[in-house]
Amino acid sequence: MFANINFTRNSPFSFIEYAFQAYYATVFLMVWLHPEQHNVSLINDLAILMAFEFIMVHSGVFMAVMPKKLSLFVFFPMYGLFALAFHHSVINTNILYIYLLTVLNRMRFAFSNVSPEIRALQIGKSVAKAMFYFFLIFAVCFANGIIPKFGLTDEFLEKSHYFDTVKSSGLFIDKPYVPICMGFIYYSLPVLYFIYRTIKNFGRNKNNSFQEERLIFSKTTYSQKFKSNKR
Repeated sequence: MFANINFTRNSPFSFIEYAFQAYYATVFLMVWLHPEQHNVSLINDLAILMAFEFIMVHSGVFMAVMPKKLSLFVFFPMYGLFALAFHHSVINTNILYIYLLTVLNRMRFAFSNVSPEIRALQIGKSVAKAMFYFFLIFAVCFANGIIPKFGLTDEFLEKSHYFDTVKSSGLFIDKPYVPICMGFIYYSLPVLYFIYRTIKNFGRNKNNSFQEERLIFSKTTYSQKFKSNKR
């Protein structure tokens, strides 16, 4: 199956990003369903992470498009300041460090030379990701009244003293199930699409191999029959 994964289209860095996204999607889902099994501070940190993504989602686009010097000496320090602000907003920094690894993976174009084809592909992916983020943020904000709370009920938030631990306020903080729902969708859909594409390519390649085997078998049978008739 792994032989059918398109390594030209998906660089090793892409697989790292998909792995991070799968991890995030799992964390968001687990906190959404069973928040009592996690530190209450993680609820706030995930909500802040999705708000911070509003800024960092552009990083992949800028780092892919802009010249190296501009990326290294302007955008990289600027995003570093945003990361510092994020650091002061979260309670537990573990999720921050993992997230920063993801951001560095997005910014890899500032540190390496890549072919125009790969750069164009990554620009397209970054733009699509940014558009997907903005679509989701509008969707969850307008539909916040119908998003299921699952484990993040008002009773649980009060009982766990969640509001005593947060450092800010707003829709994402006051209703943490909204950004957590958004985070789960935002990180899980690209992974699911990647899995779907991989399985589809696997089936297509398997079918092509079967067709080739049939063609070879038909040619061999015809050749043997022709020789037999000739005798």
